[in-house]
Amino acid sequence: MRSFLSRAAFAAALVLVNAGVASAHVSVLTGPAQAAKSQKITFAIGHGCGTSDTLSVRIEIPTGISSVRALPSDFGRVSIEGTATAVTAVVWTKPISEIQDSDFSYYELSIRARVADVPFSKIYFRIFQTCRAMDGTPSTHNWIALPGETGDPAPAVTVVPSRVAGWNKYTLTTPVVAADLPTYFGDAHIVWRGAEAYSPNANTMTLIGGTAGVSVLGTDLSANQEIWVKY
Repeated sequence: MRSFLSRAAFAAALVLVNAGVASAHVSVLTGPAQAAKSQKITFAIGHGCGTSDTLSVRIEIPTGISSVRALPSDFGRVSIEGTATAVTAVVWTKPISEIQDSDFSYYELSIRARVADVPFSKIYFRIFQTCRAMDGTPSTHNWIALPGETGDPAPAVTVVPSRVAGWNKYTLTTPVVAADLPTYFGDAHIVWRGAEAYSPNANTMTLIGGTAGVSVLGTDLSANQEIWVKY
């Protein structure tokens, strides 16, 4: 109990800094997704194919993503492949009459879906982009390469644990390497493992390093370990 209260007192002095999410090319704009919850996932389409404007975007639905609902977009008509209960892909298609004469547009396309209960993992979406020049010449740009493969990378959703505001207790079901702490806890106030602590906030890390009886959490987390996280 004393350990928990000391964590609460320590956290009361913290300042939370929101982590920004950068996007480039085709990426997941909405950032990490919570495990075992339905939520909106938005993809940013940063450019077309060479100098040609985008005509259609096809997003394959991977294992771990279910209950998919496609959101309408000003980009164009939306359709699904598969069935209403087992969607395998979502396709947005722009009317040919609205094709631009060069590649200068940025698009956002969204689905609402349930993410599987697989925290501390990444789910990759294979995306197929079709473009069309003003003279009718087609071209493609596919974002399908998984880690270790060559080609343009498939964008990934980082799956983080579901949480409530305040303190959350987790027993890890999978190891988490120290280098991935910013990835999975980038929006946390502080993470505790015993008397070790980590925060994405540099000022908080300074406080951790200067607090008697507390050390910086800088080693890998193992499966079955217990951690406390404050959001």
